[in-house]
Amino acid sequence: MPALAPSKRPATGGSLGALWRAVVAALATGLFGTGIHASLFYAGDTPIIWGVGLAWLLLGLLVYWAVVASGKMWAGAVAFIGCYVTVGVISYVGNDQMLLSAGYFKFLPGPTLASLLWMYGMVIPAVIALMSALRVLRKANRKP
Repeated sequence: MPALAPSKRPATGGSLGALWRAVVAALATGLFGTGIHASLFYAGDTPIIWGVGLAWLLLGLLVYWAVVASGKMWAGAVAFIGCYVTVGVISYVGNDQMLLSAGYFKFLPGPTLASLLWMYGMVIPAVIALMSALRVLRKANRKP
């Protein structure tokens, strides 16, 4: 039996595998990203918020991985939405102050800004990762 041509190869996984990758990416990003987003240091009075950048990078890489490894765009979207839900659950449940609301900005400007950027800005790396992964999938599916 002859080998399949590269353009005729089967998909990289089924829907269950794509869902599994999306859930792993969502939980890992939601938990680790929330844990590191508020890492910062001060240069004088100016907060240098490096933790948000690292959390965004983690989110982008895992959303990209979920799409490229499974070959399904919806896996990346589910990973992003799952991460957002995970962060929402963390901010809603418990008495800890991992995520600060805008009301704390007057008292803790650095950590509050980091929390707001993490909660509301996570769409930026997710969209960039999804667009990059779409380009990879289109290139892989192109006929020679």
